[in-house]
Amino acid sequence: MSHASDIVNTKGHWAVGIEWPVIGSRGDNYTVTMTDYGFDCDCIAYRKCKHIKSVEERFDDPSQGRDT
Repeated sequence: MSHASDIVNTKGHWAVGIEWPVIGSRGDNYTVTMTDYGFDCDCIAYRKCKHIKSVEERFDDPSQGRDT
């Protein structure tokens, strides 16, 4: 289930389909994927999880560049 982003418009974004590996706080590995509808994570959370937020925030970080 994709969760809409408050930071980047994902519809038609150049990064749609890209997967980011994220290591959780307990060392578990998760994958966050950008879709046309927001971000999706393969963790068990049913709300927008911290894994998604960590990837999403990279698009708002001036040191990482921003492309909305």
